Amino acid sequence: MASGGKLLMDWELVYPVGPNLAFHAGCTIGNNFYIHGGIEKKDGKIPTNRFYCLDSSMTWNEITSPTSPALSHHAAVELGNRYLVLVGGWTGKTRTSNVYVYDTEKKFWSFPTVTGFPEGGGLSSHTATHMDNGVILVIGREGGLRTQRKHGSGFLLHGSADNKQFTYSEYTQATASRSGHTANVAASTLFIIGGRDNDLLEYKSSFKSVLTDSGSTEKFIEVAQKLKPVEKYPSGRKNHVTVTGKGALLIHGGETFDGKSKEPVGDMFILTAKPIKMYKVGTTDINRAGHVCGTVDGKIILHGGIGKGNLVYGDTHILTFHI
Repeated sequence: MASGGKLLMDWELVYPVGPNLAFHAGCTIGNNFYIHGGIEKKDGKIPTNRFYCLDSSMTWNEITSPTSPALSHHAAVELGNRYLVLVGGWTGKTRTSNVYVYDTEKKFWSFPTVTGFPEGGGLSSHTATHMDNGVILVIGREGGLRTQRKHGSGFLLHGSADNKQFTYSEYTQATASRSGHTANVAASTLFIIGGRDNDLLEYKSSFKSVLTDSGSTEKFIEVAQKLKPVEKYPSGRKNHVTVTGKGALLIHGGETFDGKSKEPVGDMFILTAKPIKMYKVGTTDINRAGHVCGTVDGKIILHGGIGKGNLVYGDTHILTFHI
């Protein structure tokens, strides 16, 4: 329930005691939502290798194996409705550009050969977006193994989970320097949101993602039609989540740069793609940063992250509508 009354959409608790994780990676494959890695306490430096699957029963099942890599601040994409592909992240010692693949049918990890990334560099708090041509678009700061240089970078990651080979090449369109941002495609437009104290929104046309709009995501436009667009974009934020919908995006949570809150926020916005307008849904009681979202059975799932008291949470919520 939101502070100050019921919102047109809000988060409903469905599983109170799950894995306590933040800055983990999440990905939907088939009708299952997988989460991997992350940290177990705020400002933790040692990532975990824990690995879980959520099915339509809304129960988390641990599927960690000895070969599961320990990572945080990494990104996950789905390939072929079978493979979970992890890109980059923090290993506890260095930032890496490595790729890790989990076969959800045969249930084992593989470690592909990776080439093309700048020598001595790595990735963390970046994004990975699976495009319809099979290429994975990686956006974020190319950092040193232990530090991040303050410039924007983009890469196209080509490869095959079957052949166990992936190659990075430079993405030549300039992007602003961002970390802890999101990158999603709606209505053939790539929206890069947050990750810096200004220029909240950046967008580029002529993009297509493999993600399909289904279930609850179709209602984003309907909610926006009942609201007035904001006259001014909100302050910059990082470590929020963005959910792709039919012609619109849902933005939730994060840490703001304006100094007004020392904890993550619960703000929710809808961003429509045509025309590009932002609408504030309201402020939920679920204040989170470093959390993940996915879909199961057409329902939008939110899990974990850092919340009130700057603690790491393990609860699971679904997005409900009141329209």
